Amino acid sequence: MASLPPVYSFPPLYTRQPNSLTRRQQISTWIDIISQYCKGKKIWYMSADGTVIDDDRSENGKIDNEDSKEVGKNLFNNEEIQRSVPQVFIDEIWSQMVKEGKCLPIDQSGRKSNNSTTTRYFILWKNLDNWASLILQWFEDSGKLNQVITLYELSESDETLSWEFHGMPENLLYYSLKPLCDRNRATMLKDENGKVIAIKVV
Repeated sequence: MASLPPVYSFPPLYTRQPNSLTRRQQISTWIDIISQYCKGKKIWYMSADGTVIDDDRSENGKIDNEDSKEVGKNLFNNEEIQRSVPQVFIDEIWSQMVKEGKCLPIDQSGRKSNNSTTTRYFILWKNLDNWASLILQWFEDSGKLNQVITLYELSESDETLSWEFHGMPENLLYYSLKPLCDRNRATMLKDENGKVIAIKVV
């Protein structure tokens, strides 16, 4: 289980530091907190204000009591010490995370977005290339090369249960698989509406 580090209860962490060097370290600390917390809790995305979102498990009725404690939690608001990060500084943290490839800004529909349409962020505790390599390893290890596998199967089937990408939202799977397509290792298959629903890895 992931737990928040002691620095999370350090009040100055929640105030944007005026010294640029100190602020860079402060932002780096926040990025580490977000990445490690989301990895430990297997949280895939957060809203622009820092609230934990879990639409997929909510829609599928998969939220248990332990999960429900995390859904709706705002990481930038620490009720125990009554401190919260101002939104302008939150935006600065997200901006740096995007630059470092540690989160992906998306709009309400789950597509990659620009600043004006961003409503949430996919949290990338692995970068997209690393996710692509891990998924490729699954295809190779499970003997699924040259077979058509749906995104749903990749995310939800028992065959991927022990793999870190199990449970990944399909929209994030799409972005994680794109590097394989760019390397000519995979082809995506679309339905009649143009939505990617499956992939074939060679």
